[in-house]
Amino acid sequence: MEIQPQPQIFDVDEQNFEELVLQGSQERVIVVDFWAPWCGPCKTLGPILEDVVAALGPGVALAKVNVDENQRLAMAFRVQGIPAVKIVKNGQLAQEFTGALPKEQIEAILRPLVSDAPIPEEAQVIDQADDLAATGDLDEAARQYENVLEENPTDGPALLGLAKIHLQQGRFETVQELVNLVETDTPEYPQAQSLLTQIEFAHQCQQAGGRAACAQRVLGQPDDHEARYLLACCAASEGDYETALQEWLHVVGKRSNGDQAAKDAMVAVFHLLGRDNPLVADYQRKLYQALY
Repeated sequence: MEIQPQPQIFDVDEQNFEELVLQGSQERVIVVDFWAPWCGPCKTLGPILEDVVAALGPGVALAKVNVDENQRLAMAFRVQGIPAVKIVKNGQLAQEFTGALPKEQIEAILRPLVSDAPIPEEAQVIDQADDLAATGDLDEAARQYENVLEENPTDGPALLGLAKIHLQQGRFETVQELVNLVETDTPEYPQAQSLLTQIEFAHQCQQAGGRAACAQRVLGQPDDHEARYLLACCAASEGDYETALQEWLHVVGKRSNGDQAAKDAMVAVFHLLGRDNPLVADYQRKLYQALY
């Protein structure tokens, strides 16, 4: 006997909710959409949920609950307003939100919960561009980021990656323009804002005469903490973050007049690099030890 595949989008009611949602969530993530025929935002959200669920593959399903016909279910899930979305995994409420959120935001909520979700082509292109940028092939990396942005002008990872390239090339106005396009509710926004600080590092370095001049000042006067701070700014503006963090940490440890600026600069670089970068964990620990 041939086993029929489970539907990915289906209606549920009080009679089959336990079987299809609670038990079904042991096998795959179940997105429960509480809606009503008279609800305008529900009509907007429904197709978006269907698109996201379809894109994430068989590891997730969409269960639709008409609250007019299933008021006890709505009460059990404490639905205060609709559309309301409850995401169930392994029989437990894993996430929830209310209102017609944008498609990108819904996917960002769901994707981490779906372990076998396929990687979208756009994300693959960005990963390739990130690798190219890391190996120094900035022109090809920029071209790939730009290809993504042609299809999606507000793609956060592509905007951020391209802005970093322009920063390395000294195109500060372009960096500012790209950063301003990063939406505030995206994971890339804090890093994008940190790029503005990096632009300031570059300006300070230029005003001080450049990295070589700052290094010469430090070599001649090792206790010149202003020169050491500026040398760190130069290093950071060139992407030499380890040297920058070392020099700023030195300033913080000496409790000089510039130690607050050095601390702020280190925190900005932490945001810029992201929590997964091993330098961040290392220098967060060292900064804490220097302060306390």
